[in-house]
Amino acid sequence: MLVTSNYKKNDIIGIKLSTGEEVVARFDKFDSATNQKTLHIVKPTVLTLNPQNGQAMLIPWLMSIDVHSTDPVTVSQDQIVAMYKPSKGIADVYSVSYTHLTLPTKA
Repeated sequence: MLVTSNYKKNDIIGIKLSTGEEVVARFDKFDSATNQKTLHIVKPTVLTLNPQNGQAMLIPWLMSIDVHSTDPVTVSQDQIVAMYKPSKGIADVYSVSYTHLTLPTKA
């Protein structure tokens, strides 16, 4: 993967992995200083369907992760197929659920 980034720390990003998983997380940084080029993300989640009502929801990508931790998770850039800015709806759900921010309501 070509290492260029238009992302700033704490931007909400989407990542498509070579495994087919689609991860939504906060961008922390790229680390290309070593031979093992990595992407650091915080609070990674995946989109799934709620079995009770069929609505989409975000759940932790790694089931054993401490959901309250702000420590970055390291992903090998060799596993990344694409990075993108997720839709506003997904980004808003992520912000409310995982950053504890409240979004302004329309008057």
